[in-house]
Amino acid sequence: MPIRINLLAEAQAAEEMRRKDPVKRGVWVGAFLVALVALWALEIQLEIRLAKSKQSNAEAGWAKEQAKYQAVTNQQAEIMTIESKLAQLDRLSTNRFLWAPTLNALQKSVIDDVAVMRMKGEQTYTREPAHLVGKVMAPGVVTEQIKLTIEARDNNPAEQGYNKFKEALNSSDYFIHHLGRKDSFVIEGVLSPVTADPNDPSRQFLTFTLASHFPEVKRSE
Repeated sequence: MPIRINLLAEAQAAEEMRRKDPVKRGVWVGAFLVALVALWALEIQLEIRLAKSKQSNAEAGWAKEQAKYQAVTNQQAEIMTIESKLAQLDRLSTNRFLWAPTLNALQKSVIDDVAVMRMKGEQTYTREPAHLVGKVMAPGVVTEQIKLTIEARDNNPAEQGYNKFKEALNSSDYFIHHLGRKDSFVIEGVLSPVTADPNDPSRQFLTFTLASHFPEVKRSE
C-alpha cells in the first residue's frame, strides 16, 4: 500500500488558521456594522431634509393664511368702529337738543312792554374717557351742557316788566318740564340804569339779561 506524504500540510494548516482568525472576522463584522450605521444616518438625513421641506411649505402657507386673517381682522375692526360711530350718530339724532320748541315756548312767554333783543344758546360737550373703576372698565361719557341767555329791554321799568317776564318764563310748562323747576331763569348780572328813549324822551327803559341752565345730559360712548 503506497504511503502519501503531504509536504504542504503545514502550510495548508497555517492558511486554514488564518482563514479562521477571529480578528479578521471581527473586522468584517465591524465594517458591515459601520456600513449599516452609514445607511441609517443617510436615511435620517433624508428624513430631516424632507421634514424641513414640509416645514418650509407649512410656514409659507401659514404666512399666507396669517396675512388673510390679519386683513379680515382689520376689516372687522373697521366695521366695528363704523357701527359704533353710526350708533352714536343715531343716539345723537334721536336724543339731541331741539331749539325749535325752545323758541316756540319763548315767543309764547313774551309780555307787553318787554322786547327780546337777543337770545343766545350755548352747547358745550365735555368728554370723559373710559377708565378703570376697581377692576371694571367704565365706558367713556360725554356730558352735554346747555345754557340759555336772553337779553331784553323793559320799556316800562316802573311796572318791573323784567320780573313779569322772568315769572312768565318760569311758569311756562315747557321750561318747567325741561329745566326741572319753576325758578330756572334768573337775572344775570345787574340791571342797566333807567335811560330815556332817544326816540321818545318821555319814555324810559332799562335792559336786563335772563339766564338758565338746562340739566346736564350724560351719554355713554
